[in-house]
Amino acid sequence: MPSTAFSPVRWEPRIYRGSLELTGRVRGHVRRDLDGFPAEVASDVELCVSELFANAVEYTASGGEGGEVVRAMALPDAGRLRVAVTDGGFTETRPAIPELTGTDWFESERHRGLLMVSALALDWGFRSVIEHPTLNLGLVVWADFALAAGQAPSGLPRFIHAA
Repeated sequence: MPSTAFSPVRWEPRIYRGSLELTGRVRGHVRRDLDGFPAEVASDVELCVSELFANAVEYTASGGEGGEVVRAMALPDAGRLRVAVTDGGFTETRPAIPELTGTDWFESERHRGLLMVSALALDWGFRSVIEHPTLNLGLVVWADFALAAGQAPSGLPRFIHAA
């Protein structure tokens, strides 16, 4: 029985002005780009991307004048969808889930986004855009989402242009 070879798929990256006002547009683009995927997967990805976008705007130079955020998405293999959000750098902190205890999680009005990403994604992490000993030229924060067999729509082109 012949096996069907999987060809990786990559969506054209989308670039957004670093403004929280654009969070709805970011979510809408994710929803549109994942048309044909299971609704649960698409909504998890949409929610996580909006959190990563908001973090980039809130905590990095992306939220400053002229700042931008880049969203990329790919199917590197048949069982995994990867999203990545790249910020503009210039911050001393690295993404981390805060160490809150007990009722602190219930009372906290902020800082739960990465906990949510961790809960919904198969895995997540970050890397520098360019390794440099003294400059922070931006971070790529990524999250992988599991896809069961057949959950990715068939016939996707290898590169999907932004509409």
